[in-house]
Amino acid sequence: MSELRAGQYFGPYRLARPLVSHELAERWLALHVRQQSSHVVYRFAPFADRAESRRFLRAFEKLSEVKSEHLLPAEQVSFDSAFRGWLVTPYTGNQEGLLTLSRLLDLKGGQMGAFEAERAISQVLDAVGNAQSHGLFHGPVKADEILVDRHGALHIDLYGVRRAIRGQGEGVDLARDEIRGVAVLGYTLLTGLEPGPSLIAPSRVARRLDRAWDDWFEEALDPSGGFVTAAQAREALPTSRRTSERQSLPTTANPVRVVLNRFRSSANRR
Repeated sequence: MSELRAGQYFGPYRLARPLVSHELAERWLALHVRQQSSHVVYRFAPFADRAESRRFLRAFEKLSEVKSEHLLPAEQVSFDSAFRGWLVTPYTGNQEGLLTLSRLLDLKGGQMGAFEAERAISQVLDAVGNAQSHGLFHGPVKADEILVDRHGALHIDLYGVRRAIRGQGEGVDLARDEIRGVAVLGYTLLTGLEPGPSLIAPSRVARRLDRAWDDWFEEALDPSGGFVTAAQAREALPTSRRTSERQSLPTTANPVRVVLNRFRSSANRR
């Protein structure tokens, strides 16, 4: 594979410097010369055959159909004369480079607070659920596949591309495995541990953690069951469930107004 170098062009994009590579492609920070905007340019290894390149292109066609702000969108996809795929995406990083969720977790000492972890779990479930509804599958999402932008929002990188290139299919079991994979990720964010065969209740690991999390993980990580849909898992998250329960409580009349109404009724009878 020919070496890329700073200053080279890919269409209107000028390569600025290399970024940490993805397992499927090398990544470069690039500047759109006319728009003066930052982007990431990916260059993939040459495809084995035309069928593989068609599956690669189809993955991004499907990805473009999915409406989720937590899936990193493809701004441009093309091929070069050496039968390699090229991709352009928005740049989510800062002056130091791209920040992955795994790196952020390291910076936080290997564990997140409940609010931050729930926000992350909810965003990943949103992405997974929307992708599944369009027939796009990725497999369990790993922390190093998730980019964190300057506002703290998550964006899953190259969603479904690996499976698409390999020609791997879909199915109900895969959908549940993806949802269970989000729970595995969430458990690690909250506790700093990988869930084992004998699940340790997260409230025993994370101090002052709401025990509602124990129930959520018990269901989400059940190997013979689990949540059927990502939306179901998201709605069952502790904060979402409490909000839903508050909204479903019956409203009661103002007690002062009730007393006044009774007084008026009594006065009228006199």
